[in-house]
Amino acid sequence: MNQYVDIDSLWKVLVAGLAGGVGLVALFAVGLAGLSTRMPSNAASRAGAAGLAVAVVCFTLVVAGAALGLYVMLKK
Repeated sequence: MNQYVDIDSLWKVLVAGLAGGVGLVALFAVGLAGLSTRMPSNAASRAGAAGLAVAVVCFTLVVAGAALGLYVMLKK
């Protein structure tokens, strides 16, 4: 182990950055895909309802992740 680089802390930062960065963007993309199933032709079908449910869950998680990130950054 190097005296200048703490590998354990580096892995924690890497995992948090991937989860907060790529993870939230991927959830947002899944939410948009869920909304795309809610087209006027099948809005009343089960696929439209399931897509809306997936979109709501994904967008809620994205907002919660962004709020958590702001809270952690602004915490004193």
